[in-house]
Amino acid sequence: MRRARERFRTGGIALACLLSALTTGCSSGSGDDDSPSPLMAAVGHISVAGATGAQVSYLDADRVRSLEKGGSQRFRTVGQAGSPLLSGYRFNAHAYGLDQAMIDTDVTNGYAGHWDGSFDTDGITAKLKAGGFARSTWHGETIWKKEGITLRIARDELSFGFAGKDLSSVRPAKGKSLADDPDYQALDRCLGDAYRVDFGGKNAEHAKNTVRLSATGQRAKSAKETSGVICALTDGKRAAERAADRLRSVIEQRAPRFDGAKVTVLTGDSPGVQVTVPDRPGDKRAGRILTSDIDLQLALSKL
Repeated sequence: MRRARERFRTGGIALACLLSALTTGCSSGSGDDDSPSPLMAAVGHISVAGATGAQVSYLDADRVRSLEKGGSQRFRTVGQAGSPLLSGYRFNAHAYGLDQAMIDTDVTNGYAGHWDGSFDTDGITAKLKAGGFARSTWHGETIWKKEGITLRIARDELSFGFAGKDLSSVRPAKGKSLADDPDYQALDRCLGDAYRVDFGGKNAEHAKNTVRLSATGQRAKSAKETSGVICALTDGKRAAERAADRLRSVIEQRAPRFDGAKVTVLTGDSPGVQVTVPDRPGDKRAGRILTSDIDLQLALSKL
């Protein structure tokens, strides 16, 4: 198992995971009770403060490559890292020796992010220097900066800030990452073994915000057998039941679009709702509940 799946820099998650497993179950990256899931390991790089007002996305790129080994093209849309460092017009990643194949896991928070993988540190830094990036020090670490882009590069990880963002939102202090937030821990348990997750922005506490945090995940038993899952945390059991009723109504009204979907009310300390939706056998692309059939997300947003 790659090092990207094993690293986790913040504490406290193992105990919370173990206690939650007594009633709701807990996902794990390695099968050990005290190991964080790959998702929690990744969001451990995102600070709580840095996630405010921004959407957080996670991709297990190494797993997607494994699924595509048979020549599958089903993951072309949802299996690519959506990092602005790869798509931004002001930074030609390829020219600086960076490409998708180097990334094992990607977690992006708006205009900042973190990759775990395998990087040619010497080659990349040489190209950055030749390309006009200036070397400096940030919190005792060597960084490279140019025109609003900040990079920190090591052999097995890369952190970046884009559009003037520094690295503070992806270099959190111990105990201050999203992995320490009970709501993200609850969504992790609900999402299960997902190779991609897109979190909605966390709502501020307000009476009208029935859904305070949600996420859409993508699962794959194989390249041909894929599905999506939506998890949403609500402000109470009654709100969770209303959310479930709304989802069931949409599934019925849009039949046969969501045939095979299953709605579950989440109970315990983190009430909410889960809906799982299989991708249709004839779909050329995986991830339809994220890219096209978004009726279920819209239903939750209108609670």
